[in-house]
Amino acid sequence: MNQKIRGDYGSEHRALAARWGQAAEAMEALAGARSLDAVTSVLRAFTRRAVGADGIAVVLRDEDRCHYVAEDSMEPLWAGQQFPMQRCVSGWAMSHQQTVVIPDVLTDPRVPVDAYRRTFVRSMIMVPIGRPEPIAAVGAYWSEPGPPTDNQIALLEALGRAASTALENGRLFASLEALNTQLDERVRERTSELQRSQDTLRQIQKMEVLGQLTGHVAHDFNNLLTPIMGGLDLILSGRSPESTLKTAGMAMQAAEAAQTLVQRLLAFARRQPLQPTAVDLRALLKGMESLLVSTLGHRVSLRIDLPEDLPPVHADAHQLELAILNLAVNSRDAMAEGGKLTVSAEVRTSNLPAGLVRRRYVRMTIADTGAGMSAKVRAAAMEPFFTTKPAGQGTGLGLSMAHGLVGQLGGALEIDSEIGRGTQVQMWLPVEQRKTHTADEDVPPATERRAQGKVLLVDDNALVRHATREMLTDIGYEVVDVDQAELALGMMEAGFRPDILVTDHVMPGMSGVELALRVRVDHPHVALLIISGYQGIDLIAPDIVRLSKPFRCGHLQASIAAARAQVQ
Repeated sequence: MNQKIRGDYGSEHRALAARWGQAAEAMEALAGARSLDAVTSVLRAFTRRAVGADGIAVVLRDEDRCHYVAEDSMEPLWAGQQFPMQRCVSGWAMSHQQTVVIPDVLTDPRVPVDAYRRTFVRSMIMVPIGRPEPIAAVGAYWSEPGPPTDNQIALLEALGRAASTALENGRLFASLEALNTQLDERVRERTSELQRSQDTLRQIQKMEVLGQLTGHVAHDFNNLLTPIMGGLDLILSGRSPESTLKTAGMAMQAAEAAQTLVQRLLAFARRQPLQPTAVDLRALLKGMESLLVSTLGHRVSLRIDLPEDLPPVHADAHQLELAILNLAVNSRDAMAEGGKLTVSAEVRTSNLPAGLVRRRYVRMTIADTGAGMSAKVRAAAMEPFFTTKPAGQGTGLGLSMAHGLVGQLGGALEIDSEIGRGTQVQMWLPVEQRKTHTADEDVPPATERRAQGKVLLVDDNALVRHATREMLTDIGYEVVDVDQAELALGMMEAGFRPDILVTDHVMPGMSGVELALRVRVDHPHVALLIISGYQGIDLIAPDIVRLSKPFRCGHLQASIAAARAQVQ
């Protein structure tokens, strides 16, 4: 019987069972190991007892060297040292992918005898770890020569296989984690890419429609400027003083119509994220009716037929305007010889398009009497860049943009069309019960009470500054005006204390917002009012009272009252 295992058969059987029990614990621990460090720790903790050895070592392959990284031994061996692969038993085991069994280290040619002669080691087993290319090895050593038992060999090889499986699992888990990370990154990149594409599509479509509208808008704007300039010319000439009020009223009416047209165009071209709110479709279509008439031209008649009790819809007013304009342009192009465009709406709760959740919707229908679509064209009509127009006359984004918009809002878009029978585009928009959004407000009435106080007025445009000064003086303010924000700051630093600062926004040098923010910090008791035709100011200084150009005296007076209320 081998001298390494002594005692009677019963004690030998119990010892062997205990070792396999230790090996089972080690394998269970290895099953949860996911890294080389974890595998090394488990082998160091269990292997010596499981095999019944006088010492064990765990060796890692480091290119062409063997690195003894851990050991559990009756005496120190080579922990922390490195040896060339060709001069190391562990290197031979890893290179040949074989278990090495050495009964006597002093007689085996694979053993560097000088390195072992200084240790207690006289017999050993070395098992490679890792598949298909071993990256480590585990060795068991005894202080007496003699062949290890089959059980000892089997135990160490079982631990080696378990360690190899653990390392393979670790690589798989690491690969899976890396793949998940890559997938997450690709999803983020794809989402950003899609968002950029949607923004680009909206902007391209805006530019296309704006280009098509330019001629019509210029025509309408010149029509509005004509009564303004003609009326003012008559007033200035003094030739008909008895009709001055009538002429001025006509000019004011034309100016207000021009103001509405400009505001619609600014809202139309404004780039912004989708901001759904409660939108009154009747008010929205009434506000853009003149723009639709201009877009359609004199050959196409427009009819808007919406019930008075139509509930508000959940939508972004600006984007919905753009979608309606796009559809109107498509209908106009389909009615080259003229025709009729009808916009109607009704509330629906049943027979909904596939995919819509069951709730109340407003189905808005834009119907034309144009050429209509074939089944093939209708099937592809909502695909981006699909168009039947000649090159240079359309990008094929109008229906795609409208379809994407209603989809984002939780609605749907349907097309009903036949050749020779016109086209109906139905936009299903969810009903919203919140307060209705309206774009325009009535002009506030002028108050009878005369205002009192000092105003510091800043505007680089002399005509605008003069007109604003006259309005402020008329409602009772003492006005000091300058044309630069820096001059206004200098005056206040020198001791001038106005009750309110009224400033333009877009100016050379310091902007109106920058001036207002400086004054707010240095002179918190001065009321602030910013006047501008640039709508982006809403995003820059949302808590400062703003007044959009052009404006009437009543608007100015109401805005000043709101600004002064903020500092009282």
